[in-house]
Amino acid sequence: MRMPQIWSDNTIVVDWEELVPIHYNTLGALQKELKRFEAKPYGIKKAQSGGNGRRLLVYFDSLAPNIQKDLGDPRKACHPLEPLFKIDAQAVDYYSTFQRYDGSMLHDTVQQKYYINASVLKAVLILKELRETERIKMGGKKSDIIKTLCYDVQNFNPVLLRKYNLTHNLPANPRKFAEKLKQFIDFEYVALVKDIKGTGKQNARIVTDEMVEFLNNLFATQSHKPTQTEVAEQYDGFLAGYVEVINNKTGEVYEPKQFKKISKGTITKYLAQWKNQIGTHAKRSGDRQKLMQKFKPYHSLINPEFAGSLISIDDRQPPFEYDKSKRLWFYNGIDLASGAFTCWVYGKTKEGLILDFYRQLVRNYHEWGFQLPFGLECESSLNSSFTETFLREGTMFQDVRIEANNARGKRIEAYYRPLRYDLEKKREGWLARPHALSEANQLGSTKKIILPYERIVNECLNDIVIWNNMPSTKDKTVSRWDYFVNNQDPNARPTNYKAFLQHLGHKSETSCKAGIVKFQYSEFLLGDNGMIYTGDKLIRLMNEVEGKKIEVFWLDDNYGEIFKALIYRNGKYICEARPKPRYNRAKNEQTEDDLNAQKIMSAYVATIEAYQREQVRTIEKVTVIDNRPVTVSTSFQLPGMGAQRKARKSDNEAVENLGNMDTGVELATLPNYKSKTLIDRF
Repeated sequence: MRMPQIWSDNTIVVDWEELVPIHYNTLGALQKELKRFEAKPYGIKKAQSGGNGRRLLVYFDSLAPNIQKDLGDPRKACHPLEPLFKIDAQAVDYYSTFQRYDGSMLHDTVQQKYYINASVLKAVLILKELRETERIKMGGKKSDIIKTLCYDVQNFNPVLLRKYNLTHNLPANPRKFAEKLKQFIDFEYVALVKDIKGTGKQNARIVTDEMVEFLNNLFATQSHKPTQTEVAEQYDGFLAGYVEVINNKTGEVYEPKQFKKISKGTITKYLAQWKNQIGTHAKRSGDRQKLMQKFKPYHSLINPEFAGSLISIDDRQPPFEYDKSKRLWFYNGIDLASGAFTCWVYGKTKEGLILDFYRQLVRNYHEWGFQLPFGLECESSLNSSFTETFLREGTMFQDVRIEANNARGKRIEAYYRPLRYDLEKKREGWLARPHALSEANQLGSTKKIILPYERIVNECLNDIVIWNNMPSTKDKTVSRWDYFVNNQDPNARPTNYKAFLQHLGHKSETSCKAGIVKFQYSEFLLGDNGMIYTGDKLIRLMNEVEGKKIEVFWLDDNYGEIFKALIYRNGKYICEARPKPRYNRAKNEQTEDDLNAQKIMSAYVATIEAYQREQVRTIEKVTVIDNRPVTVSTSFQLPGMGAQRKARKSDNEAVENLGNMDTGVELATLPNYKSKTLIDRF
């Protein structure tokens, strides 16, 4: 949740974690940008330096317009649908698995448009009920409510674009909008699918009179943060005409004659009232953590009973150095019902660590035979950039809570303390916190040492093993890991790989030849929902992918074997790539698994051969007589070709005449005739 803070004098500041990594890749890149424009009259400006317990803050108004638009200006009133809108997790799940009558899936962009429309309509139904209730209470008419809702929906697109980078395409015409809303009420999600076959605006509430408002302005908006006594002295000077006060927003010069003289005690009493402090301190404060501790009530939550209900994740640096001032990073996930670590990845930097974590989470739960957790709680810094892909509710997790700059909002933070002081503290090279409150946890007399990187990793992984085998807080007679294994949620939702693998998995480009897909040095067949298809289903898939370029998104397990692979073409989900069955060539060594593999492969081949025979039977033999001329004229002839043809014609005629002669006449013999030899003829 990105949240600019109102600092002082109507000035908005932004914590650096709201800018990294969405708008700046790293904290170092942000710091370089601040340094670059430090002495210039324009560009990004720093409001407060970080370090010594302080947060790095940046002036909101110095940010680029596109970043301001993305973060949102808290000084502006919100859209009436904004507090009611939420991505509908059920709609995401419904449209990602929806199949038309012909078995085809919805394109990703179509799915996105449908569940955004459904989410907006659900928010509209809430707003409609609120407005009808208000109209009845006020004695007004309800006939024009649909028109106002239609208007609000069309004006909601800029908000969706700014906050979610998405827009809806609901009708702009009030009559058509009313029809679509009624269809959605009657038929729910399917009403939005085409071609199935192939809190009202919140006005600012005035809680004080003009004088108290003026005192709050004096106390909250001055950059030097005056005390209550200083405000009382300024107020006396204002009444005496020595202090001039101007409203920066309206330009109004406050008139002392409109205010009454009151004592210093009265002024400090009003400023100390909770209803005034909660606003003035929020405007003055630059430490959000302390502000929340003072004014924001915290929830007292009970950990879930079933494993897999909620996982809490966060990064940490174990207190050991592998080089001077260098510590490795771990990103961990703990199941909150059992308290067991269920996922862990590590590295020397944070780069790429978060993607590795989510891939490893899927690997682990697949290997253990469990469904992914229902809910997730995490920090904003590394996770906010994935809220539009696999961290959208209903995609990988059904409930996602991202805590921005709120350490007590993540339960895993509480587990890191016993991990640090009960296990890690006993190891060689442990580093104490610089300002630990407990003397036992403060820096000791031993000299700081550097440990090999591999040793730190191995010992940290061993701590996880020890931790998971320690007694569970729910049942001291079993370990955390045994509780996790034996108390899985019986109603856990099946992992919907189709909703997130395209964003989280590895990608390979290949093609389908003879019903076989090859990638990563392995062969796969066509199928879906964990089965290899045969019959009409296989023929439908062959018509879509055979001989065509396809994209395969896949994940491998902890041993390098691919356990899930989905086939896409032009951004549309087609089917699942299932491992090609293999069986023993020698019949005397074949097992039941070999026989099953042979049976499946034979049925797969038989389907394609039967379809080939069927297509052959539809073909009838024909004779083609082609009389089309190959030339366009006869104007060109070879020299001499005409005379030779005439000579041949004369010879033919002579032969014919000879044929008419009387063959009974004897020819005279010439006495002096002598036959020439072959050499004489030449």
